[in-house]
Amino acid sequence: MLIHEPLFSADVWLFYAINLGWANPVLDAIMPVVTNTANWRPVYAVALLWLLWKGGVRGRWAAVSLIVMVALFDPLSTHLLKETIGRLRPYDALEGVRQLVPSGAGSFPSNHALNNTAAAVILTYYYRRWAWLWWGITMVICVSRIYCGVHWPSDVLGGVILGAIGGWLLLRLSATLQHHTRVPRP
Repeated sequence: MLIHEPLFSADVWLFYAINLGWANPVLDAIMPVVTNTANWRPVYAVALLWLLWKGGVRGRWAAVSLIVMVALFDPLSTHLLKETIGRLRPYDALEGVRQLVPSGAGSFPSNHALNNTAAAVILTYYYRRWAWLWWGITMVICVSRIYCGVHWPSDVLGGVILGAIGGWLLLRLSATLQHHTRVPRP
């Protein structure tokens, strides 16, 4: 037995536990809405405008960090990782998967998990009081990817880890830029 076989078995078990085991009409209605990025775009746009307009210096640094994060991480993850790794989606690899939404190519990592985790890291730094909201949204979106049948749990975990690292690196870059521009940190 290869060392990765128990990990793959755990991935399959957890995937089915969420995708099939949690199946119910309420989540079937909610999770596709939650997981659809198009549904979040108006929220993201309003939030960015608020950060830029009313957020002061802290809000502008947060907004710029978020914009840079999406501009860098999403294409890097898609073109560098997903296309290189080429992992099959669960619905292409397993029988009986409930696929509730369409998806793109390559499964690893989950860009939804990566981007939302990086955003949660950044927003928690600038607006710590609201950390429960940033991380709550992130976790629901992460679970929605498995529930909707388009990602393995390990894809989501990989996205969370990469997003946390990327968000932290962007904060370090932001702190360096703020120090050199003599802008007070939040």
